[in-house]
Amino acid sequence: MGVTMALKGAAHAFLNHLPAAGRSTLDMEKVLNITERLELQKRREEARRYREKLRAIQRAVQCATCEFKCNMCGRQFSEDEGEQASVFGDYHLCASCRSEFEDFIKITTNRKTQRMFWHKEAWLRLWSAWVDYQEALKSFKNSPEFQELLEHKEA
Repeated sequence: MGVTMALKGAAHAFLNHLPAAGRSTLDMEKVLNITERLELQKRREEARRYREKLRAIQRAVQCATCEFKCNMCGRQFSEDEGEQASVFGDYHLCASCRSEFEDFIKITTNRKTQRMFWHKEAWLRLWSAWVDYQEALKSFKNSPEFQELLEHKEA
């Protein structure tokens, strides 16, 4: 509403500087009509951006938890592999990532495993951060806010 008042004020100031012959209610109606159209355009743009944000967060959660690809490396499972894809807890992992994840679990629970040269602090932080990320995704996906977001998307 502040924008409208400012535009109306600017329109009045502009029209007051015109000679009397140039001023009319028709001129003012044109300015007001333009102002209303600009406000409508602004509201439509805000609604479009809102819908885009809804779609973006829904896609991010949906794609990050997709059961047709490895949740760690993102490799899409072939039809044959889909049946063989490992489900480790809530995670869908390809054979390579599952093996690495199992090593991570063994190392962090002090069980014996054949440690590879890359199984160092950075590797542990990577897997730890990935697990935290997966838990955050699961928590958000199950939250009332995400369910409400899905309802807004459908409306």
